[in-house]
Parts: sequence; structure tokens; C-alpha cells
Amino acid sequence: MKHIIFILMCFSFTIFAQGVPFTMNHDLLMSRAEINAQLDENIETEVQALDGMNVPQKSIGLAVAFSAVVPGSGQLYSGSYWKAALFVAAEAVGWSINVRNNNKGDDQTTVFEAYGDENWSEPRYWSYVYDQLNGQTEVAPNFPHGQYDSQISFDHAGRPVIADWQSARQEFEPFATTQYLSGFSHHLPATKTQQYYEMIGKYPEQFGNAWEDANFTAVYRGNYGTGNGFITEMNDSYAGMRAKANDYYNSAGVGSMVILVNHLVSAIDAGFTARSFNRRQVKLTYQGKNYFGEYVDMVGLSMAF
Repeated sequence: MKHIIFILMCFSFTIFAQGVPFTMNHDLLMSRAEINAQLDENIETEVQALDGMNVPQKSIGLAVAFSAVVPGSGQLYSGSYWKAALFVAAEAVGWSINVRNNNKGDDQTTVFEAYGDENWSEPRYWSYVYDQLNGQTEVAPNFPHGQYDSQISFDHAGRPVIADWQSARQEFEPFATTQYLSGFSHHLPATKTQQYYEMIGKYPEQFGNAWEDANFTAVYRGNYGTGNGFITEMNDSYAGMRAKANDYYNSAGVGSMVILVNHLVSAIDAGFTARSFNRRQVKLTYQGKNYFGEYVDMVGLSMAF
């Protein structure tokens, strides 16, 4: 112990002998951790003193923009390779879910549309409208009563079908509403759009009688099964096919959500990653400064010259 005290006294004597003023910090026994904490607090001030030292820096705005467009690219730009790989993997998963299920949905849509084209008939639909309103002068006095009787032929199920149904459609369309027929609350598109294929399966009270296994006497309400008051087996099968396609598209939507969230989170994280990179470079540069006499730290003893 005496030897240590002697060495310190000699060191102090040497300093005064050289004419350098010696001052002690207010906290003589300030710990090494406290000194480092003070340096961290003042790091932004020190950055200004390092402007001319070519400290490597990353643009936070550029990192955010990179990852907003391509998740993980901002992290790669900032030197965080594991983060970059993580966001790229999440992007790949999202796109895989989206593309795979969209393709399955498209394939299933082709299936149910072909089934609808084969088993649901627009001529039968307009013929059903005529069959229900023809002669009902009290219900629809302005309807073309009897004008298409000569064009009617009966199909295999005994249903009256009008030959020139395209011309009949133009006359029947104003009467295909709930005002004249129960449950007729939708307009059938003139072309086979997505809405067209939705309606023929979703609203059996209006469109159910035009299925191949239907008749013009039953009332179809939308329940499962067959018979009066229920949808037909074909309508039931068609509805199931459409539901399966919608399930695929919903799953594809989950993939889209993963992609969107990944872009957002990656962009935010890229900003913090670039900021962290810059702070690390500043600390490394700051710690590399070797200005004699700026700081002396001896076993917890801090002295400023």
C-alpha cells in the first residue's frame, strides 16, 4: 500500500514540475461506468466535432425508402444481414401464399362458371318470368300477356321455354322486380360478369327455377336440400364450388396482408437500423480518438488536465 501511495505522489510531483495545472473532477472516485454513461449522453455533441473525420454514415431516409419498396434492402444497406434475410423471407412467404391461393381460386372459378353455364339457363329464367306473370292482369296489367304463347315449347322437365327469349328479355326486364314477383330484388347482368355468376347461385328465390333440376312450380328459398322450399342439388353444388373459390381468395388476401405489414415493419425497422449503424460508427471513431490529456481514467480515478 505504501508503494502505491509513493507512486501516486511521484506522478503528481512530475505533473506540477512540468508546469501543467492539475484539477480533480467533482467526484474524485467516479466509476468507470459513470464516465462511460456521461460520454454516451454527450455523444451527439461529439458528433459535431467529428464532421471532418470521414465517419461512415447511412442515410436514414434512404434506408426507409429502400425497405418500403423491397423489404430487407434497407437493412442490407445498413449492414444488418440477418434482419435483411428475415424480411426477405417474410416477403417470400407472403407472395407464396398470395400467388398460390389466387391461382387456386382462379382454377376453382373456372370450374364453377363452367358448371353454371352447363346447368343454369337464361332462356329458362326469362321463360319462368313469363310463366309466372302471363295472364296475371291484376298483378301486372302492362305485361305482354299472351304475346309469346306461340313461341313456347316444353323441355324434358315439362317447363315452357320461349324460343326468342332475347327479344322477350327486353320486354320482361321491367317486370323482373319484387313489385311483381316475390324475391326478385336483383338485376341480372346482360353479360356473364362476376356478378352474374354470383347471382345465379346466391339468390335461389329469383334464379333457382332456371337450374336444370328445378321446376316452375317450386319455391326455392336458399336452404340446403331439395324439394319445395329448398334449393336444388345443382344449385347446392354450385354454391359449394363458389364458396371454395372464395375461401382460396380469402387465403390469398392473408398473403396480401402479410406483404403489406412486412413492407411497413421493414421500412420502420430500416430507419432504426440505419440510426443504430451511425451511432456505432460515431462511438468507434470517438473511442479511437487519442488526444493526450483529454481523459485519464486510473482504476476509477478520473482526472482532467
